[in-house]
Amino acid sequence: MLRYTVKRLLQLSVALLGLSLLLFAWFKALPGGPENRLLPENATDQQREALRASLGLDDPVWVQYGEFLGRIVRLDFGSSLSSGRPVATELADRLPATIELSLAAMLIAVGVGIPLGYLAAKRRGTWLDFTAVSGSLLGTCIPIFFLAAMLKVVFAQELGLLPTAFRLSAGAQYTDVTGLRVLDGLITGEFDVAWDALLHLVLPAIALASIPLAVIVRITRASVLDVVGEDYVRTADAKGLKPATIRGRHVMRNAMLPIATIIGLLLGSLFAGAVLTESVFAFGGIGSFVYQATTERDYPALMGFILVIAVFYVVINLIVDLSYGFLDPRVRVRK
Repeated sequence: MLRYTVKRLLQLSVALLGLSLLLFAWFKALPGGPENRLLPENATDQQREALRASLGLDDPVWVQYGEFLGRIVRLDFGSSLSSGRPVATELADRLPATIELSLAAMLIAVGVGIPLGYLAAKRRGTWLDFTAVSGSLLGTCIPIFFLAAMLKVVFAQELGLLPTAFRLSAGAQYTDVTGLRVLDGLITGEFDVAWDALLHLVLPAIALASIPLAVIVRITRASVLDVVGEDYVRTADAKGLKPATIRGRHVMRNAMLPIATIIGLLLGSLFAGAVLTESVFAFGGIGSFVYQATTERDYPALMGFILVIAVFYVVINLIVDLSYGFLDPRVRVRK
């Protein structure tokens, strides 16, 4: 298991190195050179030369790439052109909000999607199966920003059941520990803050969970249908094992392999969906920051965001790969 983990870490390190090469090539290929994107149009030749010297753009390409890679390792992505603050600081301030939103959305998607997909497979051909499949198709068709806007209008503005925007109510006093408002409220005993943060989290989390929920329902249904037809499931049933034992030990444990894979991929993709969701609800996470950086062509901020997302994908994929060995002993043997 340790050897497999080290092997996977080396493979993922190579993937990150390849991404750094692509980002470096993209930065070098900006029309007119990076200095024309980092300076205003009325910049003087002296300002351009000074910026090129400070960025090391006159050095050989391999030297520039080495310095570029060194800055990445030090988490030095430069300064945001929008705010003037270091990109690493901006990301560190906003990342907890996006993590909290993404985890809440995935919790909804997994908590509802897996049981619903299992029930749809067990009740194949019934109204429950038809409703689950139709709902999953609808969930993948509705754009996130449209669903977010509809939820905001109906449940926040018309019914007044939930807050319309932000992570906390105006004037709320809280103790910042992890940056995750709900968790911080529970840790510090500020339960009113935790409840307020949870209410602000409901609508954006539901909107962001719509597509992952639909995908998990369909994958779970298909995976369970494949497993229930296997010989070992029929044998377990013929032996008179309890349905709960068959369901947990033979069906769901083997069906979880493709489900775990798709959950890992969806968790990484939630950051892309968070850009639109956070913009609708003014959630103040990394998504709104990237949206602003995109509209203002803030390339250092975009580069930092891409690298952070890549690291999350790498870590999540490593966790998913390691989980295979716990879900299916046959995977441990092949390792």
